[in-house]
Amino acid sequence: MRKRKFKKNVRYFMIIFLLIGLGIGFLYVTKNYNLKDNNIKENNLSKEDDKNTDNDTDDKRGAKVTLVGDFLFEQPFYDSIDKGDDINNYFKNVKKYFLDDDLSIGNMEVVIGNDSLKPSGVGFNFCAPEYIGNLVNTLDLEVLSTANNHTFDRGVDGINSSVNYFKNKTDIMTVGTHLTNSTDTDLNKLNIKEVNGIKFGFVAYTYGTNQVVPKEYRKFVNLFKDPDTKTMTEEYKEKITKEVNSLRSEVDVVVAIVHWGIEFTHTPNNEQKEMAEFLNNLGVDIILGSHSHSIEPIEWIGDTHKTLVYYSLGNFVSADDDVSRAGEDFDNAYQVGLLSTLNVTKENNKITIDDIKTEPIINYYDKDLRNFELIPFSEYNATYETSHYRYQYNFNKNFIQNMYNQVISEEYR
Repeated sequence: MRKRKFKKNVRYFMIIFLLIGLGIGFLYVTKNYNLKDNNIKENNLSKEDDKNTDNDTDDKRGAKVTLVGDFLFEQPFYDSIDKGDDINNYFKNVKKYFLDDDLSIGNMEVVIGNDSLKPSGVGFNFCAPEYIGNLVNTLDLEVLSTANNHTFDRGVDGINSSVNYFKNKTDIMTVGTHLTNSTDTDLNKLNIKEVNGIKFGFVAYTYGTNQVVPKEYRKFVNLFKDPDTKTMTEEYKEKITKEVNSLRSEVDVVVAIVHWGIEFTHTPNNEQKEMAEFLNNLGVDIILGSHSHSIEPIEWIGDTHKTLVYYSLGNFVSADDDVSRAGEDFDNAYQVGLLSTLNVTKENNKITIDDIKTEPIINYYDKDLRNFELIPFSEYNATYETSHYRYQYNFNKNFIQNMYNQVISEEYR
């Protein structure tokens, strides 16, 4: 009896222990499942937070920029149009660069005239007919400097005619000269273009003008030297400093278009170097130089702030078959300009300028001084080469390639 009762009690205890074990196991599984579920939720929330954070900080924007040199239209071009050549052929081979970019910049080195200003393409006194403005407008340009040594070739009327043409008949911003009825508010207006969320600001200056600007009109032309002393006086330094500082505080990228240096050379002079350093210290990001009628080097300058300097992009447009004061080599160099493209990136308020590329652009005209076209060097075939008016004067692909290699560093070719 005791033996049977003992077995019965053991059976009860076993059942109780089994039930307790099942209960503990159930609680353990449930707890782990809930912990796992919470972990999954927490991980998902964490990823969602990371995703939202990425969206908040991923503020990367970019703009492709095209830079060219002087638009210097001259009499042979006008003569070819008068003889019946199709003006629309001139830009047909280069238009793709401007249509493929976000911002393009150059130097308009001739006055755009009107009915009361007689056209001229000779004698270092240039005034283009209005149809030249219409032609330039087909390129889809955004910004042109009008500050150069030909700015005052037609006096006050020429300044007003050029500014009014681009202001009223195009979407092209002009920089460097002002209407002579401008108020102080007009003169102090900042030149800003926003492209893909990046703000570009522009200033333009010239060393002087062929026809000296009278004192009462000098505030309408952006000079960086005093016409009387031909030096960059403290007064001019203060003026430029004020203008650049005002712009610097409002934009992401400051571009200075500067007409400087010496004609017919591939080497920047001391004045160019000093002016570039001065602008670098003010925080200018890109300097676009012109005036030499020949290409000059590209380089980065500055320590605490970096500035990309194009000392001269040469002539984008030219039409003089023989520049007597230049000599044969620079007569040939006169026919070649540089087109440069680069990328500007803004990420988390930091600006990067990179992917800098260049290509020579040849001003082509045949042996009869007809059929003007701009030809990228990559498309300058044997037919163009041997039929160019200046081929007889050793203007050929070898000359162009050698000049390009000697002047422009390999990293920009």
